[in-house]
Amino acid sequence: HIGAVPMCMPIAARLVGMLHDLHPGIVCTLRSMSSSELESGLENMVLDMAMGYPERLEGTRAPLRVVPQYTEHYFLLRRASAPSPTGLQKGPSTTWAEAAALPLCLLTGEMHNRAIVDSAFRRAQVVPRPAIETNSILTLALAVVAGRVSSIMPGALVDAVQGYGELEALPLTEPFIEVPIALMVHESNRLSRTLEAALDFAQGPQWLAQAAEHGNLFGTAPPPAPPPGKP
Repeated sequence: HIGAVPMCMPIAARLVGMLHDLHPGIVCTLRSMSSSELESGLENMVLDMAMGYPERLEGTRAPLRVVPQYTEHYFLLRRASAPSPTGLQKGPSTTWAEAAALPLCLLTGEMHNRAIVDSAFRRAQVVPRPAIETNSILTLALAVVAGRVSSIMPGALVDAVQGYGELEALPLTEPFIEVPIALMVHESNRLSRTLEAALDFAQGPQWLAQAAEHGNLFGTAPPPAPPPGKP
């Protein structure tokens, strides 16, 4: 039983698919869950493994092992000026302040990812005024496809709309946000063979390369530091 926060579901789905290809006898149940539900599921041993934000673990009572997976970077997703036959287009970098001035579709306030987005806006010293709020990651993308709103998404979710040539993803800077994503399991010396196999795969170079490729869209890197002596 594996739980994942909504923003990690595209990567979690890829993980369980590749794991099943390697070990056809392993049958996984993958559930989309909020961060608080993941924490409860791990504490109550309802979940064997969870993919989410390790930064939230400070208040968790259960002893957990953290297995780093990839780093989230953030993008502004909007309609492109003209569609591309090759799929999703990459636009130039834009700032969080510029994004705040647009009509946005954002997650609702109870979602941890919204807290990350709001923190970035605060660091940019701006306050967004969302046109749409939703608890559905599918709605985030469909609202951009269907209407005149933009959205803010991590690379893993933008990667899932690669086939939409009418969309454009712009890396967000000022600030440049990096959020670690990890798998979390109970710290135990008596793991089941199934869980041991899953953890071995999740720590292997083949999978970590896949997670980095699809979680860090376009190989996004921090902007270069200013020359010495300049702000």
